[in-house]
Amino acid sequence: MAKKSLFSVPLVRELMVVLVIKLMLIFAIKIIWFSEPVDMTNPQDAVSQQFGFSTTTPSQSEDQQ
Repeated sequence: MAKKSLFSVPLVRELMVVLVIKLMLIFAIKIIWFSEPVDMTNPQDAVSQQFGFSTTTPSQSEDQQ
């Protein structure tokens, strides 16, 4: 009796195709959106302005008084 190949079962073939497609999509997403490092150097003034805070530092406000 000849032993059947694992890939001769239709369900196994279909699952393997789906897994290969999913892996390709995951690697494509990784390459497209996560390939470059994120620049985390935001100027403090721009961040403060976005949150609606005053852009003066405490040392500047003490000098004005």
